[in-house]
Amino acid sequence: MILNYLRVSLRSLLKRSVFSSVNLVGLILGLVTFLVLFAFVATQWSYNEFHIRKDDLYRVVVTEGKGDYEIFLPPGYGPILKSNFEEVESVLRIASGIGSGLLAVPDTDLAFTEEQISFVEGDFFRAFSFDIVRGNADLSRPKTAVLSESFAQKLFGDQDPLGKIFSLSNQFGKTELTVTGVIAAISPRSDFQGEVFVSIHTLENPAYRQGNDWANPDGLESGFVNLILLTKAGVSGEELSERLTSFIQKNPGSENAQVLLQPFREIHLGGSIGDPMPSYSEMGSVLVFLAIAVLILAIAYVNYLNLSSASILTRIKEIRMRRILGARSWQLAQQFMAETLVLMILALVISSIILVIIAPYLDQVFGTPIWLGALGKPSALLAILILLGFCVLISGFYVVFLSGRFEKKSSMHFKLDHQWLRKSLVVFQFVISGVIITCTLVIRDQLTFMQNQNLGMNVSQKVAIAGPNDIGDNRDAKINSFRDALSAKSYIKGLAGSNNIPGIGYNFSAGGISPQVPRPEDEEHTYSMLIVDEQFFTVYEIDVLAGRNFTPDETKSSWNSSYKVILNEKAARQLGFENPESAAGQTILWGKPFEVVGVVRDYHHMSLREEIRPSVFLPSQAGGFFTLILEPSRIKEHLEEIKNLYQDIFPGNPFNYSFTDEVFARQYRTEAQLSLAFSIAGILAIVISCLGLFGLAAYSVQQRTKEIGIRKVLGASSESLVRLVSKDFMILVGLAILLAIPIAWYVMRAWQMDFPYQAGLSLTTFAFAGALSLFVALLTVGFQAVRAAWANPVDSIQNE
Repeated sequence: MILNYLRVSLRSLLKRSVFSSVNLVGLILGLVTFLVLFAFVATQWSYNEFHIRKDDLYRVVVTEGKGDYEIFLPPGYGPILKSNFEEVESVLRIASGIGSGLLAVPDTDLAFTEEQISFVEGDFFRAFSFDIVRGNADLSRPKTAVLSESFAQKLFGDQDPLGKIFSLSNQFGKTELTVTGVIAAISPRSDFQGEVFVSIHTLENPAYRQGNDWANPDGLESGFVNLILLTKAGVSGEELSERLTSFIQKNPGSENAQVLLQPFREIHLGGSIGDPMPSYSEMGSVLVFLAIAVLILAIAYVNYLNLSSASILTRIKEIRMRRILGARSWQLAQQFMAETLVLMILALVISSIILVIIAPYLDQVFGTPIWLGALGKPSALLAILILLGFCVLISGFYVVFLSGRFEKKSSMHFKLDHQWLRKSLVVFQFVISGVIITCTLVIRDQLTFMQNQNLGMNVSQKVAIAGPNDIGDNRDAKINSFRDALSAKSYIKGLAGSNNIPGIGYNFSAGGISPQVPRPEDEEHTYSMLIVDEQFFTVYEIDVLAGRNFTPDETKSSWNSSYKVILNEKAARQLGFENPESAAGQTILWGKPFEVVGVVRDYHHMSLREEIRPSVFLPSQAGGFFTLILEPSRIKEHLEEIKNLYQDIFPGNPFNYSFTDEVFARQYRTEAQLSLAFSIAGILAIVISCLGLFGLAAYSVQQRTKEIGIRKVLGASSESLVRLVSKDFMILVGLAILLAIPIAWYVMRAWQMDFPYQAGLSLTTFAFAGALSLFVALLTVGFQAVRAAWANPVDSIQNE
């Protein structure tokens, strides 16, 4: 029986080759899109799943109850929590982003810079399930390190790296580290990444920190670490959160603090779409992609249903014959379900092949690794099979519903009376397409707005050279020598030193800053600190609104000797000054008195995804980055000359440079990837919808061949015939656009609320999206209409 159904299904599909081809192409496009987006969603949900003790791991988050959640905390709280709470098995201090520097192997010429260097707790690799391939990965002693397998190969070649020594030179100075373990490559589905992991106990030595006392791992002032609690089995995170909060609130100034323990399994996407705690990705974006995946598959499937219903008249004799021979409704359903199953299986096989072919390019579209293996997980497979099974069942019952009145009607005079349903499905398709297209244009508007907004500074036509990590003795003299050599070049029109640059970040954040008469609210405020020289504001064209800039003498003596600072407007307001003029010349307290020598205009140091932060600028002969303004001509030659100069003064340090506008633009990578993904989804949605419209228009023309021929014989123009065929379809598409606009407006309004600086929703954008959908639909239907209008009417009437 089953073989008979399959044989008849194949024969039927081949007989109606045009409709079958349109259906197959539509289903393939829908399935490929669905599988790609579903793989992205499944990948996001699989992050951090490989850690065996993930259910006992919690990230410490602190809030003052004002909607701000802080995950970068002072490291000194780690030992305090460990010693006061017996439920806590271990407290892991993780400092990422502060250890990048120059790595070198003694007695060799091997040296290179590395960004992915983290300072971590001694038992970091006992708490997390990273695969240790050599050694014990014990970091309980200072000056020990664990390397990734590929990085160990890079440093030591085929030699056994255990016990080997290499040097690390960074902002804390130069130290030699001993390798205690090697780990396999970290899965891209881990939120904690790295190539080199250094014991955080290395920072305990004040001599190594070289005056960077903010990095004291026992300090309680500067927040620069994530605190991860490993609890004993069976401990309730909520109950422990309450106990931690009660403990912290006993400290003066922390009466309003609330400690929350964020389950480790939720740090990637959060616990729900409304979860306010920080996460590495966004649950809302993932759910949007899941919705798009299902909706595009729905568009493709609606095509199948519409074309199946449209072609039902060509199969009336077959259905009536089956009825006469005793076939019941469920048997008819089985036949049509078999046809759907055959088509679905064929589409799924072809889609899977296409998916494998395009897999290498998916990372570029989404900007994050896509793990196709996520589709093979039991939960993902079950979801896909349930969805496809549902489609098969619906197709059978839908066609039986359409053909259920055949017993009472003659096939010669039979006319389907279900057009309202088919028209509703067409409207449904174009509502989805219209929403996706509109959302794509709005995302592009927001991205363009952020990229073109006045930043309050200028990052264009500037080159940032990364400063040396291993300078050796006479640091200041060498940096001054490099600066003097650069200043002597006629093609260099500006030169500034800083320990960070716009688009990358600040140097650190600090609290405990107050006016001369401290206020209770000062304990709650934090400030972003940036170390700069006297040319930084000039080179980046940042206006000094009140007071003055730093002097060369102040930068030479550095901020911890000169006790001078510059504030931005927001920092001045947060410290209680009414305007920039009232702040200039005043004294603020940060452990010691500091004079505010000037106030600069608020500018966007980071992207417009973030609000401008209260910022404090500290004077120093900073050598973290050298920002140059070069003559536009012969830039390549000039950079080669600067490289030679750099390597002469700082031998052994790689020469790395970047254009500051490109650095700043990289912050919008997420929005750019989202825009690209939506653009592709929108194109596919409209193509799939138009495939169905193409098939329905072809069927409509076929059914009205005689009418069109007679009208043409009687003198109807080609234009009137095109209008005749296109009118009904254009009304449906127009109705769909009217329904899509408020839906897209609501969705995009909610999306833009996450941005502190919004482009707003333009009526022009919505009008253009609607016109585009209407135009593409008109082209699709118009093609069939023009073919019918230009056909020989005599042939049409004869064929009828």
